[in-house]
Amino acid sequence: MEKPADLAVVGGGSTAISFLAQLIAALGDEARNGGRQILVFEPRLHVGPGEPYAPDLASNLLNIPAGKMSAYANDRGHFLRWIENRGAAILQKYGVNRLEANAFLPRPLFGEYLQDVWTELLGRARQLGIDIRRVQARVEDIVPASEDGSVCLQTPAGNFIVRRVVLCNGNLPSVSYTNLHDCPGYFNTPYPVADLAASMGREAHVAVIGTSLSAVDAIVALKESGHTGSIVAVSRSGRLPAVRSTVALPMPVVAPSAQQIATMCNGKEQCLTLEAIFSFLLERLDASGDALDLADIVGQGDTAKEMLQYEIIASSTRARSWQAVAISLNDAIEHLWRAMPDTERRRFQAEWRSLWMTRRATFPMVNALKIQSYLNDGSLEIAQAGSDLSISAIAGGFAIRLRGADGRLAGRHVDFVVNATGMSTDVSVCADPLLRSLLARGVACADPYGGLKLDFHTGCLLDAKGGVVQSISVLGSLAAGTYFWTVSLDVNARLAFEQAARLAREWSAATVPAEQAMQQLPDPAAAEL
Repeated sequence: MEKPADLAVVGGGSTAISFLAQLIAALGDEARNGGRQILVFEPRLHVGPGEPYAPDLASNLLNIPAGKMSAYANDRGHFLRWIENRGAAILQKYGVNRLEANAFLPRPLFGEYLQDVWTELLGRARQLGIDIRRVQARVEDIVPASEDGSVCLQTPAGNFIVRRVVLCNGNLPSVSYTNLHDCPGYFNTPYPVADLAASMGREAHVAVIGTSLSAVDAIVALKESGHTGSIVAVSRSGRLPAVRSTVALPMPVVAPSAQQIATMCNGKEQCLTLEAIFSFLLERLDASGDALDLADIVGQGDTAKEMLQYEIIASSTRARSWQAVAISLNDAIEHLWRAMPDTERRRFQAEWRSLWMTRRATFPMVNALKIQSYLNDGSLEIAQAGSDLSISAIAGGFAIRLRGADGRLAGRHVDFVVNATGMSTDVSVCADPLLRSLLARGVACADPYGGLKLDFHTGCLLDAKGGVVQSISVLGSLAAGTYFWTVSLDVNARLAFEQAARLAREWSAATVPAEQAMQQLPDPAAAEL
């Protein structure tokens, strides 16, 4: 029987690259890891960018400043240094005139960076004697291979036996508007936005479903490509995201630690209420030197145009410390989520999640000003539909019915529909053959808050009986139910670092005497809240 590979990484996007780069870095110069084999399964042509950072129009901007974007959790300036080393030509390629740490750069540029990180980690692995093999195929199932815990990955390119699997599958496509999926003129995702511009006539009437960050990408891409037809963006709230402040804070906001959150819990598990968390955030806001301004936090204005006008003025004239406080939670947000009982989680989902997503997921000023100009010249309309939104395919396009500002149901005809409602995290209704098989066999379970149920400390799957599947762990959007905020690379890179460091310790411990290995392994109690 062929020797099993030591590790398989399913997926080759940003989270997978972050995990692999940090794993190789964690192994250091230790020659005892030589001879190990890692398989990377990625059906796309290139390893690194994944869908979010794939080649596309430069109008797709990062929502995190360049100085804080990195594949390495403990080296936030890595991307910035990579750009500096590449020189001005790489910026000019994307129409960027100068490099600033607080700039929101094109996402395809970050995709190039990720490809270089992949190349570099391959070279470093070769120096360590580690064989990393890329398999351009999609994993369709994972089944037990032997009693020692090894599993078999089944793919169109053949079957592969491995000891350990890390699932970095990426984002699941939206499952909204399934009745439109096969209709000409319907796009189930805005990406790549270059396809939108190439597929639509410039005078076409377009409906963008959603008003969040991906909707902004779609609108800006169309307009920057010369689109002159009308665009209507529709969502239940009719609210655009908050605009990221361009004013420096008077003092930095320190990220909370897991220990601080543990102190709030007083040794009790799942005890935090929303009120307790709100008080905690108020204390952090007060410590920043800023006063509570609920109207500013929630946003002001009766229409999308008025709200955006307020956002632009507020974010260009003051620091808005509440944004920095919210962003600082990225370093420990999973501990807050874990400490909330189900009653509070359900309450948050029902009453506050929509507002949280709109206000927390800020977008750059440069795109805010573009959206404002489209609203002012009348080429863009933003409509609030509430729950009364229906879309049906008709001859020559689509009919949309929504409730207008006057409370009456109104209809309109458009030529194209772009679904920008975002990714799905509901694995129970996904079409992915690997996830469907794991769920059907009870190897994995759907988490009611998104993705797959995981063991908090290891990221490993929990099976139908609640047991930990030690051979399979998860990173990225499918870990949302356990860690809550897994849509941001800085969070995913941190979680990837923790898994990489843990695996590196296990591999190192496996090659030293048992007594020495026990001294090197971490104390499980140290990870408890």
